[in-house]
Amino acid sequence: MKIIIRFISGISLVLLIFSQSASAQDDILFRKYVVSSGINGFYYGFAIDLITSASGGAAAGIPVLSAGVSALIPLMSNSARTISENSYVLSGHGKAVGWAHGAALATLIGGEDAWTGNNYKLSVALGAATSIGLGILGKNLGKTTNWSDGQVALYRHYGWVGPFTGISLMAAFSDSPRAYGASVLVFGAGGYLLADRIYKWNEFTRGDVRATQVLSILNGGLGFGIVMSLTENANRDFKRTDLLVPAIGVLSGSMLSHLWLKDIKLSPKQGLMTAYATSGGAVLGLGIALITESDKIAPYYIIPYLTGLGAYAYAVETFRKNNGTQSFTPGAKKSNWDFSFMPQNAILNSKMPSKGYMVNGRLVGMQPLFAASLTF
Repeated sequence: MKIIIRFISGISLVLLIFSQSASAQDDILFRKYVVSSGINGFYYGFAIDLITSASGGAAAGIPVLSAGVSALIPLMSNSARTISENSYVLSGHGKAVGWAHGAALATLIGGEDAWTGNNYKLSVALGAATSIGLGILGKNLGKTTNWSDGQVALYRHYGWVGPFTGISLMAAFSDSPRAYGASVLVFGAGGYLLADRIYKWNEFTRGDVRATQVLSILNGGLGFGIVMSLTENANRDFKRTDLLVPAIGVLSGSMLSHLWLKDIKLSPKQGLMTAYATSGGAVLGLGIALITESDKIAPYYIIPYLTGLGAYAYAVETFRKNNGTQSFTPGAKKSNWDFSFMPQNAILNSKMPSKGYMVNGRLVGMQPLFAASLTF
């Protein structure tokens, strides 16, 4: 009971301090930064618990105290109570990806022994230290560089895509824990270099990158679905090489979106609306798949993928036309895409005989869920 009382008291203290500080702030972005700092501080406190093997009231209180201190630091050190969008994004990304890089570095150094016995304490400490260090670095880079918000968004996107690709590749072909650690570090650095090259090829906006993330996740989900179908149809267990399929899906989604979104210049709101539309389309597809009552896995990821992709295409092409209409420059580009989305065909196809229907003397087979054309 004493532990619970101390824990609740600590949380109440932090919330009281933050509410009094945040109520005086007009900058919403700075408030988000304070909240983010507090959340990350809780994780650092939990890391302290693991490192010190804390128990009882100390185990409950340390994360709360750490969260409170972390929330107070930006309030006390920043008299202007402001932070740039780039500093906020890069700081948050650095803190998050720092855990992965720190754990990878510990694994590279210690190998399979990095997480056995009491060695895990050093690995956790290295992860926490790397998270704090990269968070500070990200915040400073946001202040000292003239990177655009789209460039920063690309760095954040490939800062995760790179390590995911690397560890999937190593997991498929290697048994060495050190190889896993090295892959996260090497492919992580490669991801940032790739993001820099892509931005030099075309100056994508933050909205463009949001839409890129959506298509990457959609294709990655398709990859995981394909893996499940492979294991179902072949009646076999999951293989490590299967991890390459979703990794290829994520990479292909990113590259396809870059080609698709070139020169559209989506606003952040348009990128967010694209994510909402895609999510809604995928949920619609899942509902259609449930209606089919199929015994196979395939309809439960193929139909949501197709309806999600259809909604994604509709949103992107709608915004392309809107942005083109609002542009009065002589060189404004118009879209040559024509897209139509027909989710009702999924229900018709599920009821259609294997040989199709005869309509006016002609055999009609399965109907498409969406159709697209490009005029040159």
